[in-house]
Amino acid sequence: MPFMTPTHTVVTATTTSGAALAANAQRIGALFINDSDAVMWIKIGATAAANAGIRLNASGGSYEMTDHGDNLSSAAVNVVSATTGKKLLVTEWA
Repeated sequence: MPFMTPTHTVVTATTTSGAALAANAQRIGALFINDSDAVMWIKIGATAAANAGIRLNASGGSYEMTDHGDNLSSAAVNVVSATTGKKLLVTEWA
């Protein structure tokens, strides 16, 4: 397999569900890191909602999707935050 260059983005999360990562059939991995002082939740393939889905704790809470972890999805990923204007760091390998 050839080396895949990661794509890094910063997403501003709000109290309304928004896109964290677009669907990508070529995805081989993704990493989400909460770089804020508020809790966030991500939802794979659906609208994100507080207290549902995958919780990312404040100050570095993270979630990684890989084929090695048997949790890789090519679906879109959405995020919602407990408070508005918080940063989610997203890295995708495709």
